[in-house]
Amino acid sequence: MGRGEITIDDQIGIALDPVSDLINDESVTDIFIYGKDKVFVKKQGKKLKRVNRGWQKKIDLLVACNTIAQRMKRKLNENFPILDARLNDGSRVNIIIDPLYEDGACLSLRKFPRNRFGSDDLIKFGTIDKSGITILKTLVKLGKKIIISGGTGTGKTTLLNILCSFINEQDIVVTIEDSKELRLLHEFWAPLEARKAFYKEETEVSLRDLVKNALRMNPRWIILGEVRSGEVFDLMRAFNSGHSGMSSLHANSCEDALFALENMFLQGKEMRIEAVRQIISRAVDVVVQIERSHDEKIRVTDISEVCGLEYEKEIPEYKMNKLYGFSLEKFSDQGESVGSFRLFDTPGFIKNIKNIPGIDLPEFWLK
Repeated sequence: MGRGEITIDDQIGIALDPVSDLINDESVTDIFIYGKDKVFVKKQGKKLKRVNRGWQKKIDLLVACNTIAQRMKRKLNENFPILDARLNDGSRVNIIIDPLYEDGACLSLRKFPRNRFGSDDLIKFGTIDKSGITILKTLVKLGKKIIISGGTGTGKTTLLNILCSFINEQDIVVTIEDSKELRLLHEFWAPLEARKAFYKEETEVSLRDLVKNALRMNPRWIILGEVRSGEVFDLMRAFNSGHSGMSSLHANSCEDALFALENMFLQGKEMRIEAVRQIISRAVDVVVQIERSHDEKIRVTDISEVCGLEYEKEIPEYKMNKLYGFSLEKFSDQGESVGSFRLFDTPGFIKNIKNIPGIDLPEFWLK
């Protein structure tokens, strides 16, 4: 493919000409450039692979990086050796140069998918099955507050996009992100994007500022792309004040996701752990865990309901009810993980919603 087919900014496309075919390859999700001639790619469901691409000289790669910085209206030099930005096509780029990286430049490009994935794609990829999709769709239709938990590169944003597609088309939705990655096909959608202050003359608008403002916009849904720090206060406040919502975070299990929310609270305020857990257990209805296994397969491994707190111990603990998950059965001779998706318990809230008009509950919850 020629560089004219690159959908990003033309000058950036020319600067990245040595890897233009990788940028245009829709199966490539990530490109890692460690110096002028060490290029690695990551494809969906595949392991990292080195490819024969690169620049002839170290200075050529540095010129390419400076072109990206100029087009993004950002500084990249010894005083500002790190650049993290979103390109105009939605792809994320991170650049590190000398003195922090001695071999010229280190550039990471996480491509923004051109094709919008749907629930059928997740089933086809083996990420989830029809029963799991039915559960997620029902939870969204009921307006439950959902946290998606997982590691880096597990597809949290993709799953969040798909959950947003289940929202009632008459609902007002506000999305809040550091860098715009959510793409809703929704008429009543207001996408908000935070702004960092890189230089003294700029004014920063944080995620927390946007969450606070979203409460004044009277939405039914507040979707925070990823909760990381102080915005947790306002997000839990929104969840506890009648708004439906979703967000994602980095954690290794559904229970760890709740602990991660706790840590964000405790970093910002001096609060008793009991009080923090009460706030979280009342705000969050469901946690969805998505994981990447050692063989690169991505699966929804756990959908658990948050059922309040258990007070048997000195410090109350979260009470979780597992609704759905993946059970690992064995490893194949090729080292692939083999298992099956399973239904577990019915949700505790089902007794209160059996007769709500317009809500069709899954048959497996009614048995």
